[in-house]
Formats: sequence, C-alpha cells, structure tokens
Amino acid sequence: MGREQVFISYRRDDSAGYARALHDALARRFGAERVFIDVDDIGAGQAFAAVIAGAVGRSKLLLVLIGRRWLGERDGAPPRLHEPGDFVRREVEAALARGLHVIPVLLDGAVMPAAAQLPGSLQPLAGRHAVELRGSHWAADLERLLDAVAAIVEAGAPGPAAAAGAGAGPAPAARRRALRAGAGLVLLGAAAALVWWARRRGDGAVPARATVDGLWLAEVVYPWPNARYDERFELVGQGSELRGSASFLTLPRGLVAGHIDGERVQFETRVVEIDGNVERTLVHRYEGRVDGDRLHLTMHTVREGVAGEAVSFVARRQAPPPAVR
Repeated sequence: MGREQVFISYRRDDSAGYARALHDALARRFGAERVFIDVDDIGAGQAFAAVIAGAVGRSKLLLVLIGRRWLGERDGAPPRLHEPGDFVRREVEAALARGLHVIPVLLDGAVMPAAAQLPGSLQPLAGRHAVELRGSHWAADLERLLDAVAAIVEAGAPGPAAAAGAGAGPAPAARRRALRAGAGLVLLGAAAALVWWARRRGDGAVPARATVDGLWLAEVVYPWPNARYDERFELVGQGSELRGSASFLTLPRGLVAGHIDGERVQFETRVVEIDGNVERTLVHRYEGRVDGDRLHLTMHTVREGVAGEAVSFVARRQAPPPAVR
C-alpha cells in the first residue's frame, strides 16, 4: 500500500460509535498511520480546522459516514450541514473540490440524501455510489467496504523495487502470489516444528484453543432500569489473537486487544463519550470462557480508569463455525 491516507468524516452525535469501529478495522488492515479520525489524530491545543484541512489534503479517499442524523436537523433552524462553518460540510467540500475518491457509507438503514437536501457545494455527493454498513450484517458489510477501500488506496502504489529505484522485478500480482506462497511454507514449517516439539516433550499433541469463530447472540441486562438489550458478537480467532466486533446497546464496535488462550477469552471495545465540551474514552472490557456453543462473559465499563459494576451473561453461537479452508 502507498502512503495515501483514508479520512473518516462523521458527525459525532450521529455516528461516533460506528466511526470508532470502522477506524479500528481499517487500522488493522492498512495500518493506523494510514487512517485519519479526528479524536485520535488532533492533539490538545492544535488548531482543529488547520489539522482537518491538512489531513484531507494528504488523503486519497474520504469515507462519509451517514446516519439518520447526519444532516444535523434542528428545531426552528436549517440543518447544521447548511452552515458554511459546519465541520462535516467543510470536510466533504474539501474532498470533492480536490477530486478525492468519496464513498458515502449508509449506517443501519439511513438513506442517501437527495441533492435538494444538500448545500450546492455538496450536491455532487448525491450522485456517488453508496455502500451500506449495518449492525445486523456487520462482518459481511465491513469486508465489502474494506475491499472497496483497498481497491482505491492500493491502486497504482509502487512496489518495493520501484520505490527503491531498483531494477525490474516480478509484476505486483506475481509478487503477491510468491509472498503468499512463501508465507504459507513458513507457517507450514512452523506448525510441523510445533508438533515435533510437543511430541518430543511427551504430550503427543499440540495444546488446542477453543473454537471461537462465529456469530454469538446474548441477552444482556445492564445495571440501570429497563436496560435489557440483545447484543451481537462476531468473532474470529487467528492464533492467539481474537478479532471481530462486539455490540454495546446494539451498536457494533471493533475489538481491541483481543486474545484467546485455550478456552479463555478477553477483549475490549472503546468509544469516545462527549459530555458538553469534554471528551472521555469509554472502555468496555470483556473476559470469559468458551464452552462449546456457549460463551460465558463478564463485562466491566471502565471510565477514567475506574471499573464499574460487572455484568455477566451467556452468549450462544448461532451457526456452526466456518470450515477451515
């Protein structure tokens, strides 16, 4: 991948949770330094407008996250998007003016605004093909979006030999196939060595971890009145690493620091909480164990380093794990 940047544009009171989950997924695939999100990438005391303008200028692609409140409707006043100083408007205006790739991302049933609903400078957005990102189809929708992003940011990126000014080498596709084949041989050799080591030790087999892959559903009762929610956990184990998403109040968020050891699992999700002009990172910390098609979890909400009351529940796998290919 080249040095191009992916810029996530969103309205905080419309789609902050989705923006964080998408940022984490993009960072895992392309590298955190290639993905811009204002909460992470604007330091205290920096000029917000200047940083945003510079980040758009360095970007190749802008993702516009559009939820049901993206226009910024207000009682007795035009939507915030029609204000020249609205930051969401300025981000999209700058991207369109510079000729960046712009992809509207429709969140959980939101519809694409008509051109008549947009200020004149943003009306070209209405003609862009949009993609959907739904909590009910999070893994599949996210994979399609990541592939669309890859097709844009990787297009025309020079290979290592070209970047270094070296002589001609294999074509990019051939190079990728060769690298994958080499990586496969390395992994195969490592697996064989691990089996040999275990048998030399007298165990007779490699210690196995539980199969965690799949969609898990749980009814979770949170410690406040009338707080019963159906939550989704889409999990994939890769070695000792645990990836995927977990919902909180039905809104999916990407896993952070996910780990699986035998039948034990632990992971976190994070979201920015806005209280007036103060922003705080809210961490939901999960730990538990896999028992066949039941996932026993305990969750703590950590705010400013202080863990709240524990919430325990059981998630049940909804489909058999995918076959290994």
